[in-house]
Amino acid sequence: MSERTEYWWVNHDSAIQPAEVGFVGGIPVHFRFIGTAGRVRAEAAELIERLPAPPAPVFRPQAVVAAAPAAKPQKSGSWLWFIGILLLIFVAQCSGPIFDAIK
Repeated sequence: MSERTEYWWVNHDSAIQPAEVGFVGGIPVHFRFIGTAGRVRAEAAELIERLPAPPAPVFRPQAVVAAAPAAKPQKSGSWLWFIGILLLIFVAQCSGPIFDAIK
């Protein structure tokens, strides 16, 4: 049989309070008032109205990823940067003579 827990307004001892109600196969078995520790058998209470479901968290907790190996730094572009910097230095140093040679 399926067991589930729902939240209901419960009338018990002429007091209406919110409670956590345990169901087994669709039949209420026990309830616990919100904020208390003890359980009470369901025959001692009357279910009034079901409470809405609690809101879902906006940010779901992320599963902890097992120690992933450290990613290797990408070195494929490092030579390209190095050659680009050397080319810029060369152009900056030799721009005058290069442009004079083009004329």
